[in-house]
Amino acid sequence: MKKKIDYENWDRKEIYELFHGYLFYLTVEIDITEFLETIHKHQWKFYPSICYCITKTVNLDERYRYAKVDGQVCVWDHVNTHYTLMRKNTDHLFTHQRTGYQEDFQKFYEAFLKDKKEAEKCSSLYAYQQKAMDDVHISTMPNTVYTSLSYAKPNSFTKYGTDNVSYIPFVMIGKYHEENGRMKMPVTVEFHHAVNDGWHAENFFRLLEECCRSFQQEKEDEMHD
Repeated sequence: MKKKIDYENWDRKEIYELFHGYLFYLTVEIDITEFLETIHKHQWKFYPSICYCITKTVNLDERYRYAKVDGQVCVWDHVNTHYTLMRKNTDHLFTHQRTGYQEDFQKFYEAFLKDKKEAEKCSSLYAYQQKAMDDVHISTMPNTVYTSLSYAKPNSFTKYGTDNVSYIPFVMIGKYHEENGRMKMPVTVEFHHAVNDGWHAENFFRLLEECCRSFQQEKEDEMHD
C-alpha cells in the first residue's frame, strides 16, 4: 500500500525537481558488536539477521520509502527485502530473491531461510516471477573490507524518464572486522538526491547502527514473551 504526496504543497518539491536523477553514495563503518554477540548466542545466521535490521531501518522513516508510481510521487506504507544470493550451481553467479518484511524477527527469519534455500537452486538472475517497486535492495561482498564504492547506472536502469521510479536506498555491506576491540562493518548506501540529502544519509546510518545495537535487547525480550 502507498499514500500519495500532496505534490504542490510538498516541502521538497523544489529540491525534488532540481535534483531529480542525481545519486550519491556514502560508505560508513558501523559498529555491530552487540548485534554479532546476539546472533552468535542464539546461532542465528548473519545474512537474514542483518537484512532484517536494514529493512527495519528503511521502514522506520518514510523519507526512505519514496517512489514515483504512475507519475505520482508517493510513499510506501512499508518495504520488503530484496537481496542477492550466490547460486549453488556456480562459484561466481548470483540471483535475486525477495522476502516479505515482518516486524516479528522470528517469522521473518524463517521465511528468509525458506526463500533463500529456493533461490540458491535458481539458474537465472531472478528467483521470483513478479517484480515490485516496494523493496529495499541489499547486496553483499562478504569477503572484502572496503572503504568506498561507486556505481554507474544507465538511464535504462534508473528509469528516471518514466512514470515509475523507485527512490528507496540501495544498500551494500562488506566484511565485518575487529577494530580497537569493536566489530565494524562497511556499509555503502546509494541515496537519491531528489528525496534524500546529507542529513537523511547521516540519519540512515545512525538508525541502522541503533537497530543493530538494540537488536540484542529486543530479541532477548521476544524470547521471554
